[in-house]
Amino acid sequence: MISRGCTCLRRPLSAALDTIAAGPDEPLLFLYPRWAASAVRQRRPFSSLTSASASPKNRKNISLPPHAGVRPSASTSFAPTCRHASRWISHDAISTQLDGDSYVKLPDGHAEDEIKDKVEEKDTEYLLDSQPAIQSVSALEDRTASTTKLSGICARATKKSKYPIPEESEVWPLTPGSRNRVPMGLWERTLSPRNRKQVRYGEFTLERQKSEGRTPTHPKSWMDLRDMLLEVQSQSKSTTRRGTKYKELFIPEEAIALMSGATTPGKAMEENIWHLPVRHGCLVHVLPPEKGNGLCRKVVLMGSEGTLELVEESIKRQQELQASGDPLVEVQKSPVPIVASIQKLRQLNRPVPLVRGTWTSPLDDQERVYLDRLLESGPPSVASVKEFADHVEEVVNSQPLNHVKAGREGEHSRHSYPARVATHLSRLFSRDSNRKFCSTAALNSALRYLYKNEGVSVARTVFSEAEHLATVDSYNILLQSAALRQNKPMFEFFLKAMAQRRIRPNAGTWLALLQGMLTQKTKAAIIKDMAKKGYMKDINAIRSALQLTISDSFFVHLESGRDVHSFFDLMIKTHGADWFTASLLSQMFDVTSRLKNRVAMQELLDICIEYRLNMNSACLMQILDLAQNDIFTALEYTSQIMKRVSFKLEGNVLEKLFFFAYKGCHYNICRVLWHYACMEDTTTKHMRAVILDSLTRNVSLNSSSDDVRKIWHICAGKVIIRRSARAKFRISQEHLDQLPPEFHHNPFLYLVSGFKASGPERALQLKLAKAYMHRDILTGASPKYPLLVMLEAAATMDQEWAGKPWPLAWMLQNSIGISATRQSQVLE
Repeated sequence: MISRGCTCLRRPLSAALDTIAAGPDEPLLFLYPRWAASAVRQRRPFSSLTSASASPKNRKNISLPPHAGVRPSASTSFAPTCRHASRWISHDAISTQLDGDSYVKLPDGHAEDEIKDKVEEKDTEYLLDSQPAIQSVSALEDRTASTTKLSGICARATKKSKYPIPEESEVWPLTPGSRNRVPMGLWERTLSPRNRKQVRYGEFTLERQKSEGRTPTHPKSWMDLRDMLLEVQSQSKSTTRRGTKYKELFIPEEAIALMSGATTPGKAMEENIWHLPVRHGCLVHVLPPEKGNGLCRKVVLMGSEGTLELVEESIKRQQELQASGDPLVEVQKSPVPIVASIQKLRQLNRPVPLVRGTWTSPLDDQERVYLDRLLESGPPSVASVKEFADHVEEVVNSQPLNHVKAGREGEHSRHSYPARVATHLSRLFSRDSNRKFCSTAALNSALRYLYKNEGVSVARTVFSEAEHLATVDSYNILLQSAALRQNKPMFEFFLKAMAQRRIRPNAGTWLALLQGMLTQKTKAAIIKDMAKKGYMKDINAIRSALQLTISDSFFVHLESGRDVHSFFDLMIKTHGADWFTASLLSQMFDVTSRLKNRVAMQELLDICIEYRLNMNSACLMQILDLAQNDIFTALEYTSQIMKRVSFKLEGNVLEKLFFFAYKGCHYNICRVLWHYACMEDTTTKHMRAVILDSLTRNVSLNSSSDDVRKIWHICAGKVIIRRSARAKFRISQEHLDQLPPEFHHNPFLYLVSGFKASGPERALQLKLAKAYMHRDILTGASPKYPLLVMLEAAATMDQEWAGKPWPLAWMLQNSIGISATRQSQVLE
C-alpha cells in the first residue's frame, strides 16, 4: 500500500511520513493510490489547510492568506528611483507568486529534497493552482530584499478569471489533436501570438499527416517530456576517450575569432568545436564563457602529443601577430578588452573593465550583401575554418534583390529566396572538400536559418553531415524548433539523441521546453524547475523566460481589473527597472490590443513616453489601432515614437500608415509615404497593387466630377507617383514607338489622355503604368529631408485639400514635391 519508506507494522513510520499533519476530517492521502489522492485533494476542505498550517514544523514559514475581500495596500508608483530596486534572483529561497501578493516559499537548503522526497508531482502543481494558497510571513517581511521571483510572476497567470484555465490533469483543449475544442474567438483572445502560431502549426502538421495516410499517436504530454528531460539531466558527464591526450589553454576572444570566424553577437559566446588537419588531426573545443577565467575562453585541444605542441605554437604565433598590429591579420587585437564573462569575473572577485569591446552584427554594415552577388562567382573557394564560417554567416544574413531590379537585370528566379539559400547551404555542407572546415558555429547558423524559414528537410541533411560537431546549443535549436511546431515526437527523439551522446542539457534546453508549453500553469512549473536547478542565476535565462511569460502574466493582470502602473511596480520590485526592452513592450501592447483595452494601451504608451522606454515597430503597429483609421491621429502617435534615436520605421508600419491615408483620400501623405518606402526599398505587395490599380484607371485631364471618392480612385495613383519629365527616365524604345508622336516628350500624359477600353492601346497603358511604378521603386535615391518633416507638411496640405473636388490637372501641378539626392543630382 505504501510506495515509499518502511512498513508501518510494529515499526515507526518512515521519514517520508514524519511531516504529515492531518486534521480530524482529512483523509490520509498516503493510503490511497495516486489517482484517488489527486481527486481527494481537489475536494480538500479549507479546515485541513488550517490544521496543516498549525503544525510545529510549518508554523514558522506558513500562514493563511488574507481574506478575499481585503485588497492589498497599493504599491509605490512607477518612479525613476525604482531603478535601484532588486534585480537578482535569490537561490537560497525560491518563491512562487500566487493570487494577489501571496506565494509559497520553499525552506532554505531543503527545497529540492522536499519536493523530491515528500511531495509528489501533483503536489507541486497544486502549489501553482489558482485556489487560495498559503503565504510566507518571512517573505512578506523581506519584500524589498534583492530577490527575483520570476516563477512567481509567471504563476500569477494562474489566477482565475472569467475565462477558466483547465487543470493539469485535464487535456488542454488547445493541444493539437485534442478532441475537446474551444471556440476560436476564445483562444484567439487568450493566447499570445506565439502560442496561437504554435497551435495552428501543430494542427497543420496533424492534418498533413492524416492526408498522407498516417495517424500519429503520441500519448506523452509536455509534462512527460519534462520528466524525460530530468532523467537526461541526471546522467553522468561523458569522460574523455582512453588514450587521448589533451591540453587546456586560455585564449582571448579576438584570437578565437581569428581561428574560427564566429564574431556575430550572441553566437560568438557559444560552445564551438572544429578539427584541424595537423598530422593525425587535432580537435579544438572552445568551452562556454562561464568555463573560462572571465577575460579569456577556455580551449581544450585533443590529439597526439606532437600535434598538441604544433597547434599550441601556431596559436601563440597568431596572438603575437595580432598584438604587433600586423596589417595582414584579418582580425586585429581590440584596443579595449573583450570580456568573455562578466559574471565569472565577479565570481573571482576580479575588477570588471568599464569600457569593453563587443562584436558587431553583419546587419550593422551600411552596405547590403545580396545573395545573387555571392553566388555569381560560382562555388566559393574555402581554405580554412574561418572562411567557411564567415561564408555561411554571409549567406544566412544576405538579402534578396528587389524583384523589379532582379527582373530588370535578368536575375529573376522562379524559386523563392529562402529556398535558394537552403539549397546553397545544403551544397556547402554536402561538398566533400568542405567537411574538414566545418565547425559548430557554422552548423548552428545554418540550422537557425533553416528552421526559421521552414527548411526542415534541408536542416536534417545539414545536421547529418556535421552531427559529430553538434553541441548542446545545436540540440537546443532542434528542440526549440520541435517546441514551436508542437511536435512532441521530434522533441522526444532529440532528447534521446542527447542522452545517447551524453550531452547534458543547460538553461537553453529548459527554455526550449518552456516554449512548447501553452498553459500558464505548465509554464510556471517549468520556470520553478529551472530555478531549482540554478539556471535563473544567468541574466540571459531570466530575460528569455520573461519573453516567454510576460504576455500571460500581463493578460491575467489586466483581466483581474488592475492597471498598468501596478504591473510596472510589480516588475520593478521583482526584476528591477532595466528589464523593459522593446520586445517585452511589444508583447504588452499586443495584450492590450487583444483585450481591446484602449485605456490600458494609452496608459502603457504614456509610461513609455514619460520614461523614454525604447520601442520598436511592433509596438507602433499595436499603438496605431488607437487611431481607428484616422491618419492624423496615427501620425501624432508615430511622431512621438520616431523621435527616439534608436527607432527604425519598418515596411509594415509604412504600409499601415499608407492605407490609413489611402482610405482617407489624402493625396500628399500617400505621396510622401510611397516615395520614402521606395527610397528605403520597403514597398509591399499590397502598396504596389493599389498604385498600379489606380494608374490604370485612366481619365482625361479635361474631365470633371463632383464625387470626391470617384475622383480619388481614378486620380490617386497619378498624383502619388513621380511623373516629372526632368528626372532621368527612359522608356523602352518598343513602347515609345507605339506612342503617338505628341506623347514622346512626356509619356506620362498618355496615362491621362482618356480611358482605353481594350486592344493595343489599353495594353500600352498597362505597360506604361508598370514602367512608371518600377521607375519609383528603382530610384536609388536618398531623401533630402526627414520623413517627419515631410509628413507634417503633407498633412497640412491634405487638410486644406480635404472634401473638395479638385481637378486632376490642378493636383498634378500643386502636389507636394519630394526632394531627393542621388549622385549630386536633385530629383523631384
